[in-house]
Amino acid sequence: MTDFPLPNTSTDLTGQVAFVTGTTSGLGRRFAQVLAACGAKVVVTGRRVDRLEALSAEINASGGAAAAIAIDMTDRDSIRAAL
Repeated sequence: MTDFPLPNTSTDLTGQVAFVTGTTSGLGRRFAQVLAACGAKVVVTGRRVDRLEALSAEINASGGAAAAIAIDMTDRDSIRAAL
């Protein structure tokens, strides 16, 4: 997947927390990056721990704030454990 430039936005999400599902690839990953670029603290979630940790590290290294939580959104017990 091509990494497109972050959109030019004046939206300030400082002090907000975004809980984004499906962040190991595609739109979920991009949404997490954009929200972090707007100042939100981002919780990245998904099933692939290696990709979650890489995205979290990428966001933190770029000056954002992110935490990774492994979660399977098709499994209620996984959701309960994460929250």
